[in-house]
Amino acid sequence: MGKALLAGLFENWPKYDIGEGAFMAVFGFAFVFLGIVILILFFMALGKIMAAVNGKKKTKPVETKTSSKPRKIQPTEQTDDELIAVITAAIAAYYEGENTKCDFVVRRIKKL
Repeated sequence: MGKALLAGLFENWPKYDIGEGAFMAVFGFAFVFLGIVILILFFMALGKIMAAVNGKKKTKPVETKTSSKPRKIQPTEQTDDELIAVITAAIAAYYEGENTKCDFVVRRIKKL
């Protein structure tokens, strides 16, 4: 009796051929893949167009040579007392707003 009940349960379900289902799956995969390829090509072309448009607006600076030797740029350390006081006050004000204890000393200020 149990087999007859189960057999009757699946009688009204639609029956599909495996070949038709496989065709629809392959067609769906191909359609999605083709759509992704089209989007990739579209955005690559858009990127090249934008690079060309932005490239026309930029002008290269004209370099003038004043001497044949390259100059060495020496880093300069500024020991201005007022500058150190301003930076120290700014850091102290920040830590005061945070309500944290701050024990720091500014030893050197270096321009980057």
